[in-house]
Amino acid sequence: MERVTVTVKACIKARDKGIRYLAEEYRTFKKCLTRKVQKAVRKVVKDREIKVYAQQKWMLDEKLTRYIKNLPLHPMPFHNQSVWIENTEKAFFRIHFKNKQLPKGEDITCNLIAPKKYHDLLAKACGKDNPVLGQVELIEDNQYARFNVHITLRLPKPPQYIVNGWIGVDVGWNCLAVSAFVTKDEIKDVTFHGKTFKTRILQLKYLLKQYQRSNRSWKKWDHRLKHVIQYTIGAIAKEIVEKAQKYQAGITFEDLSFRSHTKRFLIPRFKLKCAIQNLCERKGIPFKLVNPRNTSIICNKCGYKSKANRNGKTFKCVECGYACNSDFNAAVNIAKRAILT
Repeated sequence: MERVTVTVKACIKARDKGIRYLAEEYRTFKKCLTRKVQKAVRKVVKDREIKVYAQQKWMLDEKLTRYIKNLPLHPMPFHNQSVWIENTEKAFFRIHFKNKQLPKGEDITCNLIAPKKYHDLLAKACGKDNPVLGQVELIEDNQYARFNVHITLRLPKPPQYIVNGWIGVDVGWNCLAVSAFVTKDEIKDVTFHGKTFKTRILQLKYLLKQYQRSNRSWKKWDHRLKHVIQYTIGAIAKEIVEKAQKYQAGITFEDLSFRSHTKRFLIPRFKLKCAIQNLCERKGIPFKLVNPRNTSIICNKCGYKSKANRNGKTFKCVECGYACNSDFNAAVNIAKRAILT
C-alpha cells in the first residue's frame, strides 16, 4: 500500500514532569554524537592515503569538534517502536517514550501541545504499535525553554478522483503565479496570486542590496527575504490546491528543471512546483507536468504561434487580434495541453 509522509510539529513545555528525564537523555545523546563525529573524523585524518599537511588535518579535527559542540540544534531521533501517542478524553495528547533507566513497564510521559489543525492527524497515530506513526525527533529550544517535537506520520495515499477540468499554473515575473480553471468548453476563475507578497519581496531585495553595498550587517535581511519567499510559496500552493478541490479539477504545471530558474523570477518555480505536487499527493488531486515549449507565444484562441504575439506584460495575437495578459495566456495554454494529453 502506497503511503504519504507528513511531518507534524508540536512541543513539550518546560514545566512538564517528564522533561527532566528527557533532558538527561538528550545530554547523553549529545555526548555520544560528539564522540561518534570525532571518531569518524579521526579515521579520515589518520588515513595515510590522504596526502594533506598534518597541521591541516589537525585543524579539521579541531574545527569539526568545536562545530558539533556549539550546534544549537541536535535532533534526537526515536524509532516508532520506542514511542507511542495516547489520546485522552479531554481532547489533548500524551506522548510516551520508553527508557531503560526507569523500571520495567514505566515510560517517560509528557503532555504534547500541538496546533488544532494537526489534531485529526495525531488522532490517527494514537495507540501502541500503530503503523501510521513513524520516526519522532526531539529538538531542544533554549529560547522558549521547551522541546520541539517533529512527528513523522505515514498516512495511506488517497485515491485520485476523476477530474472535471484542469487548472493551469504559470509562474512569471509580472505576477508571481497565475492559475486558470479550463475545461473543453470554458475558461473561468482566473486568479493572480501573490500581489501583496511581490511588493514585500521587491522591498527586501532592494534593502539587501543597499546593505551589501555599504558593507553593513545584511544577513538579517537575507534571512528575512528567504523566510518571506518560503512563506509565499506555501501560501500560493495552498490557494491553488483549494481551488482544485472546489472544482474537482487536476493541477498541471510546466515540466521545469533547475536551469529554468533564473534571477529575474522573484520565487523559485521549481520549489513552487514541488510544494504543489506534495499537497496534491496528500489530498488525492491529479497532478500532471506538460511540455513548457512555446506556451507564452501561442494564442489560446486560434493557436497561432509567433514571437511577435507577446510584448512584455501584454499578449496580442498578430493573426486574430485577441489581447490579454501574457501570464494568463500561458496558464490557459498549459491547462489545454493537459486536456489534450
